[in-house]
Amino acid sequence: MAEKELIFTRRASGLVRELSWWDVFIMLIATPAASGILYYSVSTASSYPGASVPLAFFIGMIMFLPICASIAIVSSIMPRSGSLYILISRLVNPTLGYLAGFLFFLGYSLTIGVLGYIIMGIIGGILTSSGMASNITGFTNLGIALQSRLWRTIGGILWVAFFWLITLAGVRPFRNILRILFAIPGIATVITIIYFFFTSPSMAQLAFNHNWGPGTFQAILNAAKTNGWTAPSFSWSATIGVLLVVIWAYGGIEMASYASGEVKTPRRSMIKGFMWGWLGVGLLYIVLACAVYRPFGGFIGAYDFLYRNHPEVLKEIMPLVSPSVPFYISSIIKNTWIGVIIALAIALWFVNTMPPFFLGISRLIFAMAMDRAIPERLANVNPKNGAPTWATHLTAIVAVIGVILNMANVKIVLGTITFAVFFPLWLYGLGAMLLPYRRPDIYETSPIKTKIGGVPIVTIFGFLTFGIGWFIMLFCAREISTPIAIALAVAVVVGMILYFVQQGRNIKRGIDISKIYSQIPPE
Repeated sequence: MAEKELIFTRRASGLVRELSWWDVFIMLIATPAASGILYYSVSTASSYPGASVPLAFFIGMIMFLPICASIAIVSSIMPRSGSLYILISRLVNPTLGYLAGFLFFLGYSLTIGVLGYIIMGIIGGILTSSGMASNITGFTNLGIALQSRLWRTIGGILWVAFFWLITLAGVRPFRNILRILFAIPGIATVITIIYFFFTSPSMAQLAFNHNWGPGTFQAILNAAKTNGWTAPSFSWSATIGVLLVVIWAYGGIEMASYASGEVKTPRRSMIKGFMWGWLGVGLLYIVLACAVYRPFGGFIGAYDFLYRNHPEVLKEIMPLVSPSVPFYISSIIKNTWIGVIIALAIALWFVNTMPPFFLGISRLIFAMAMDRAIPERLANVNPKNGAPTWATHLTAIVAVIGVILNMANVKIVLGTITFAVFFPLWLYGLGAMLLPYRRPDIYETSPIKTKIGGVPIVTIFGFLTFGIGWFIMLFCAREISTPIAIALAVAVVVGMILYFVQQGRNIKRGIDISKIYSQIPPE
């Protein structure tokens, strides 16, 4: 058959369906969980005084309900790699679909590298604080070394290399590694929540003083008050303000959909995995935020106030340690070894965020290559295990760039990532909203065809996703500085140049582009 008669790059995807609804559930929790569990429940106390963090996480949970519901329904109808890109390019516009996919790829590929860099610093911080609290010099020295820019860079690249190899090995070993990486921090987090709830404020103060020195707890409270801190009353404006970090904490919740082409029984598994996963990550955030404040109360605000605004004062009382859940749980466990083990296990949330990114982004690249929107070689698949090869290589290369940019302390990286990963949501909502009307043939295969007032429920969820997507994008845009705007503009221009060059090549080769976007890619 002549090349021009072959619409897609491949006649079949070549991917292997090995993932269950449980794996979708795991990715729904593992992908966004890291920062929400480790930091945002305790590190916003002075930046947003009076905010109710559990309430903010609940609001965020409700905001992401229609997003998860839309993705669950659509990916059960069209279980193809690329998910959001496939829907936008078919239902909205091919060029906008490409732009959304390109930004998503750029943002989350860089995020993999950023996470690899950060996790080494987290591990180093836990070892340093544990060593100082217990006078174990070996812990302290190792922790200080791991927090250096050199070792964080080396460690970040090693983490990228590890998950690059795991992703290349195929979806089955990937699935097994992901389940293990999910179980370790998951169990440690449950233990932490129980420990927090069964520790009274007086017990927490005694344990904290045991680890950091007699009188340290009260000295921190007194120093914070002396320097202007007061225990704030509840504030709705502060609670809404903290949504900025809450939205980021839920970011990536859609990642599992990009691997829907490798999910067994997707009509059932995608809906079950997405909705239980949405509920699981939301409850995990809310319960943990409530739990950590149970023994510490206003002390969290006082500590965060000194750490952010008067580190020199805090340093005179105890070593400077970034406020985090691992810090607070290790501070109230008197046994040093148990405290270190639990804190390190919780820190692995950052590690198990990386594999879903690797899987999802490599499948997005694969899907775009299947459509010939990017070079066809990126659709190559290992015939032995069904793993996309060049798509995985490209993901790893950009992830390493993310490590290097973080090492260079480029401040625009995180701002660029934030906008890039949330940009596709409003387009996806528009596509889901139009699905029953523009492609009724596809909609008729939906496992959920409920209507409310004569309107299909997927259209209702799509409409809500469209509105919430715009809100999130504009809400986050408040933090966009001029350097971030320039970086985004350059990224978009480069991405679009690559797209039009590729489409020009397709036209010269006699490939009918319109036929590509009028059909769903083969399984």
